[in-house]
Amino acid sequence: MSRTRAYLAIAILACLLISSEAAANKPKDEFLNPQPPGTALRLFGFFGPGFRGILDNRIALEPDMSEIQTQLFADANYGYSEASLTSDLRLFVLSFGGGVGYRYDWHVLQFAPDTRDPSCPAGVECLDHGEAELNRRARYLKDHDYDWGKKRWPWYEGRFRIVAPMYQFMGISTFQFRYQDRGFPGCPAGNPNCQDFQTVFDWQNSTVYRDGFIMINETYIVWRDWRYGFIGPAFRLLNVPRGKNEIEEEREWEFHYGILAGSQVGPGNRDTVILRVYTAFGTDPHDLMGTHSFLAPIQVVFGYQANIQLF
Repeated sequence: MSRTRAYLAIAILACLLISSEAAANKPKDEFLNPQPPGTALRLFGFFGPGFRGILDNRIALEPDMSEIQTQLFADANYGYSEASLTSDLRLFVLSFGGGVGYRYDWHVLQFAPDTRDPSCPAGVECLDHGEAELNRRARYLKDHDYDWGKKRWPWYEGRFRIVAPMYQFMGISTFQFRYQDRGFPGCPAGNPNCQDFQTVFDWQNSTVYRDGFIMINETYIVWRDWRYGFIGPAFRLLNVPRGKNEIEEEREWEFHYGILAGSQVGPGNRDTVILRVYTAFGTDPHDLMGTHSFLAPIQVVFGYQANIQLF
């Protein structure tokens, strides 16, 4: 009996070692590959601080080629909280989808010039914390003076994605077409040249714009390696509404560039560490872009995502 138990113990130990070895050898760029069908929970904590929970369901139409992906998001961070639902149909290298969301922005940094100031008569550009626009300095001063508000508002989005998978490289380009209505009023009557009261800082894209339609394109070109993970340049192009008064709407292009890097870590290399950095040095209007606590046109996202396959 003791010999049987010894053999059984050796067999169990061997199975554990084999499974451990297989788990340890899981590629560290697995995050970029097609994910298995079923439902998974993804918990993403990131520098900021912030947290995102994703319930991800995938229905395979063609193995590793086509699928329907539905995701339920819950976000909470320093600037806002948000719940959203998205769905995408992937057909080989193309994907089409849309989404809806509802945001509670509890740290609204809105351009609000003091029109009661006698030095700001009609026809003269008004100032907010000494600035004529919601640039990084103005936002920093508003934060310092606790000059922020709260707002709830919905958004609606359509999008498509192009994926170029290669053995050692991968390109991903996503186009988002989003409409949002934060419900801020325009400039008051009698001050037609004041900056629009709708100009508000957007925590996600780290820039400012007013209500309405925005276009966002994010493109990543990463080198991938199963031993280390992935790294490569990142680009973000936005077309956003800005303007001087309630009637006039000036649409502007804004370009951000940076780096995306990541690797599979944790038990069995199933979790993911991600770093994404955007900047706008040398571009225009670079003084509007960036997390104002850095006092520079820089946005940093660094986080750890735990991936749990439910069924």
